[in-house]
Parts: sequence; structure tokens; C-alpha cells
Amino acid sequence: MSLIDLKPSDALYLQIMDDLHKFWAPHSGQVKVGMPLIKGDVSTVFIQCGRKWGKTDFAAYMLWRHALLHPGSTCYYITPELAHGREIVWHNGRLSQFGREKDEKGRFVPGGEEPLKKYIKHIANTDSRITFKNNSSIKIVGSENWAAANGLTPDFVVYDEFKVFHPMFHTEMNPNRIVRKAPLVIIGTPPKPGDRNQPQYMEFADECLSRKDCAHIIASSYDNPHTPKEEIDREIEKLRIRGEDDVIKREYFGEISLGGRNAIFPMFDSKKLRPFQGVMNDIRKDLKKLDWYCITDPGSTTCFAVLFAAINPYTKQVYLLDELYETSQENTSVRKIYPRIKEKMKELNPYIEVDEWYKVYDEAAAWFATELMGQFGDYFMPTAKHLHKKENGLSLCKDQMLYKTITFTDRMEKLKWEVQQYVRTDKGDIPKKNDHLIDCWRYLNAAANYDMNAVIEKQKEEDPRRGYSLKEDAKQMLNEMDWTNGILPWED
Repeated sequence: MSLIDLKPSDALYLQIMDDLHKFWAPHSGQVKVGMPLIKGDVSTVFIQCGRKWGKTDFAAYMLWRHALLHPGSTCYYITPELAHGREIVWHNGRLSQFGREKDEKGRFVPGGEEPLKKYIKHIANTDSRITFKNNSSIKIVGSENWAAANGLTPDFVVYDEFKVFHPMFHTEMNPNRIVRKAPLVIIGTPPKPGDRNQPQYMEFADECLSRKDCAHIIASSYDNPHTPKEEIDREIEKLRIRGEDDVIKREYFGEISLGGRNAIFPMFDSKKLRPFQGVMNDIRKDLKKLDWYCITDPGSTTCFAVLFAAINPYTKQVYLLDELYETSQENTSVRKIYPRIKEKMKELNPYIEVDEWYKVYDEAAAWFATELMGQFGDYFMPTAKHLHKKENGLSLCKDQMLYKTITFTDRMEKLKWEVQQYVRTDKGDIPKKNDHLIDCWRYLNAAANYDMNAVIEKQKEEDPRRGYSLKEDAKQMLNEMDWTNGILPWED
């Protein structure tokens, strides 16, 4: 019986799984990450994880599992540099001796059991390769040898710390992976500004969010029960004292945070996104009283973004409820996307007609208005964005967060991603890409004639202490950051 034909009820399958798990058990976070790939629900898993999450052991397990259950398979553990891979996962035996007995401190037990040794045919130290008796193999490869990557014929691949790969490696190797339908695990901490493969990492992460065959997972250092919580707390506190919140987000919570002092939205906290249904329950009694907005940034060849929002005309509280973010060119035509827009509006508020929404489009996309009228007889208002400076629009968005007059639901995944990676260039310029929903947010405020000064004055009238406190809190935050250029939000 071939191993590839084994069923979970077969004795040989059970023996292999027992041997794999005899001295290694995945924690709950690793199970969550691995199961979609093991079950075949996805072909790619993109994992943004914090330090000490257990990525190396998880990667080794997935490689061993595939090699043992698929005879004749060729598996690759790709690291930024071959020397790095040999140091981190080879010379210390973390790959070649995976599954060996360890003590309570995670050290190999001298002379301890090695239940997986019986499956090994040969270990080539010079080649960093394990060859198994079933003719499968696992080999460590460095991304610096990208020119030879098109010669690799993988059946299973792990990218470890993709953020610092040679940018050409994936381009050269990936066509062969696709042809062989090889599963791919991308794992590591998110990039910091200047990491050599940051652009490709961000592009891949963005793509994965919209692909049904890809699982995009954010994993915290705290997910690993084997790492003392107190140890993580101490490291985080050191960074917090130094004001390195962006490092904390990247290195311990697996969140993309490229900015530091260059971040345009440093006050954004992704953990503050509220459950969609909870927000809808809060505003349900006021559905007919709210102003409803559908803001579009049409793109026929790049991205078609749509923001759905509601604003309380009295309190000026803004609710960013839902989004559409279509990157497939075949689905960005008016004929295909407008029915989806209408369906979303009806879902969010079934008690008003679609015509009662404030519907806005980016004035630069005149083709959208023309086709919309011709095909559906409907009308959207242009933005008049030429009258509004982008800097001022972004400042207003920041003010809304500072003064807590905006609520984000957890359906705003793409907006969250845009905000997290929205960073000024080294020259201090605002980026001109990956900002489609951010632009919609600006257009929303312009369409609503949102006046933050009036909101602040109203807050002070209702509760002078609250107004003073908010102003002082905001001033302190602004003084600690350099994105205001010395201009406070309430000063013209």
C-alpha cells in the first residue's frame, strides 16, 4: 500500500502520526494555522507571527508530515540566506532531528528516543538534505541563489522570513510550484521599513486576503503556551518605554506596522475594530435617522473600492460599516460590480430605498458615471476632490480617531490593512498606492461636510471637562509625533 493512499484509519498512517507527535504537540495556534492546509481547504498559508510563536518547529513538522505521507515528494525549506538556514535550523538539529525526545527546557535528551529516525535513509550535512526511505526529501535552500530557483521542482515549500528574501527568488521558483500544485507556507514576522523584500511581501499579503485558496493568519507571541507570558511582558515593556510601539506590533503581535514616526495613522489600533453585528445592534433603532453613504473609488484595471458608512447628523459619530475591494479586472466593470453595491446597501439598511443613500464617486473616473447611467439609469455625485487638499483630508481622518468620533467594524479588513501600511516616504511624501479605501474615507468626510471644529465645540458645551481632557490628550500625542508638522488639528 502506498503512503499516499493511506486513510486516517489505516495502521501505517496512525503509526506515522504517533511517531510525529510522540515528543512534539502543536499548540492551539499552530493547529489553527495548519488545519486548513492539511484538510486541503487552501493551497497557501500566509502567517504573520510574533517572536517565539514556534514557527521553526511548526515548519519542520509540516515538512516532515508531507514528506512521510507523500512518497517521492521533494520538499524545500527556503531561508533568506543558506548560511542563515544552516545556522538556525540545521546545525542545531531542529530540522534533521525533529521529533527527538527533549527535556522540560526544550533541550535534546542525550541518548533519548528518536521515533522518526527509522524513516530516514540518509542525512547529507554538506547538502543540508534529508532523504527518506520512501524516496522523499527535505532540503534547505537560500533565496540568494535565485538564478537557480527555476530549476527547483517542489512538492511542498516553506518560506521562512519572506520579508528579507531576494526579490527575484519567488518570481523564478513559483511557476514550477504552481505546475506541481505544491502547497506553500509563508511564515515570519512582518517587515520593517527598508527590509529588502518588503514590497513583494506587502503585495503577496494583500493578494492573499482576496484569494479563496489562501489563508492569511495573524498570530501573537502570546499564542505559544510554552513561552512564559512574563518573559514576553518584560520585552514589550522595554520597547514601550522607548516608544517603539511599531516594533511591538510587528515583533510580538504579528501586525503590519511600517511607520514608527513615519506612520500617517500612528494612533490606529486594529484591536479596537468592533464586531459588525454589535455595531449594527447599537444603531438599529436609529437606522432611519442616520445619513447613509456609499463612497466609490472606481478602477477598471487596478482596484475598485467601495466604502459603506453611516453618520449620525446630531452627534457626528461616523460608522465605517463595510467595504468592497475588488482587484480582479473581470469583476470591476460597472455591469458586474454595481449589483453587488446595491445588494450591500440593502443588507445594511433594508428600511430605506437605495436612492436615499448619499452616493459618491471619484470625479477622476468619469467613465463610471457614464456607464452607470447608461446601464442602470442611476446617478452618483462626483467628489469635487480638486477643491480639497489631501493633507487636510488625512488630518481630519486622524482627528476623528483622536477624538473618538469614528467607529470601525471588523468588516473593514482592507481599510485596516491600508491604514497599517500607510507610511510617508523617506522624503516625507504621502504614498500614492494602496490607499483606495483611505481615499473613500476622505471623500466621505468631504461629502458630509464634516466639521471637526464644530464637533469639538459641541463636546465642550456638553461636558467642558471632557472637551479639555480630549484636547490635552490629543496635544500630548501630537507633541510625541512628527506627522503634524507642528500644526495641531484645531488650529488653522
